[in-house]
Amino acid sequence: MPETQLIPLKNSLQQKDMSSEKVAADSNRDIATEDIERYSVFTKAEKWCVVALASYAAWFSTLSSFIYFPAIPNLSKELEVSINKIDLTVTTYMAVATFSPMLVADAAETLGRRPVYAVTLTVYFVANLAIALSKTYPALLALRALQALAISGMCYCSH
Repeated sequence: MPETQLIPLKNSLQQKDMSSEKVAADSNRDIATEDIERYSVFTKAEKWCVVALASYAAWFSTLSSFIYFPAIPNLSKELEVSINKIDLTVTTYMAVATFSPMLVADAAETLGRRPVYAVTLTVYFVANLAIALSKTYPALLALRALQALAISGMCYCSH
């Protein structure tokens, strides 16, 4: 008879141990969930805003190259140069855009993404404004190169 009384006692001890393990596992899950929830200081809306802004900035490089094409004849007339010279501004943009990501990505790794984003987007904005206000062909050519240098690395910087 004492053996039969011991068996339920063993089972109850095992159940206590199992229940304490379960409590420990549940508390670990709660801690892990809290850590996951507190992984970022940004709210969900702020995270979406950051993703949208980074995506939009990465899209500017493509936008700057293609939106320029319909304006080529008008630029040729306004600056009183041949269309071939205006085409050279497109070629300059593409040439600078090929090596610019290397420079921007290296700067982002060294200085951090946030300052690089701020500087390149500011330079891009200023270059766009200056292009809109430029009255000479050499200024347009140099500003297109600056525009490409500033914005072409954004898609690599955003990853």
